Amino acid sequence: MTGKKTGRENRETKVQRYVNILSDAGFKAVFGEQRNKDVLIDLLNVILPPHRKVRSITYSTTEIPSYSLFNKSIRLDLRCADEDGTVFIVEVQCYHQSHFFQRCVLYASKVYDAGSGKGDGWDYDIPPVYLIGLIDRDTQDFQDCSPEDGVISEYTFREKRTQKVPGETIFCIFVELNRFEKTLGECRSLTDKWCYALKYIGVLDSLPENLRTEAFERLFKACEIAKLEPKVKLTYEKEMFTERDYYNIIETARNDGLAMGMAKGEAEGKIEGKIEEKTNIALKMKKKGYSISDIEEITGLTSSEIEALQ
Repeated sequence: MTGKKTGRENRETKVQRYVNILSDAGFKAVFGEQRNKDVLIDLLNVILPPHRKVRSITYSTTEIPSYSLFNKSIRLDLRCADEDGTVFIVEVQCYHQSHFFQRCVLYASKVYDAGSGKGDGWDYDIPPVYLIGLIDRDTQDFQDCSPEDGVISEYTFREKRTQKVPGETIFCIFVELNRFEKTLGECRSLTDKWCYALKYIGVLDSLPENLRTEAFERLFKACEIAKLEPKVKLTYEKEMFTERDYYNIIETARNDGLAMGMAKGEAEGKIEGKIEEKTNIALKMKKKGYSISDIEEITGLTSSEIEALQ
């Protein structure tokens, strides 16, 4: 006897083919692996200013040691250097965090300061530092600064009137993928295509035809979960499990906070409504000539409150 299939049996379980590169675990599994340095170079050369092209990179430690016994060390998502000593830091922001901009400036400043030991101590010939932030969550930091015609913004030391940069020092570049809303068909520039790939690769089933170039073939190959090295894949899956739990905790706390706020607002609204109702009654009674004492007794308002009513 053949029975009807239930909805659950009819539903196909979709297996994720590519890592979510904007998660901490996914970013580390792809860009943190030195065998994917060509993919990282492709990304850097799309985001960096035209004059700053990367040919080769060397991975560096992601830890910045503390400067005193009372400060904890800082751990970056990724740090690497070009042949000329220029340092590149890449940070992924997949959760809402206050003061993200200030944190990035602090990180870049500490790395720039650490570079003074490699340059000429007298001439201050310090290699520049570029920090790139890939953002996948709304943040208040860039609301009034982000360009309307794009999702990439750059911050550095410039002369206010001429907008000229006296020298390469610290650059913070932010890619606000949370603001990127173009379809693949609307992506005309290479930058748009990279933004699309970074944002949506975790939910795609294959490399789209519009992205069939050598650079994107490298990216999609590096992101394919089944082709990750066994140790990397195991670490990725463990960290994604932890990351999902962490995300659920944050969302639960957020929703609980919203529910509490709504309940509080509703209660405050009821109180304000009652006060307004009492005020209206008192005003009508006052206009009809009732005594202050009678109005006090009926509404519960004080005599000074009643006398102030117009």
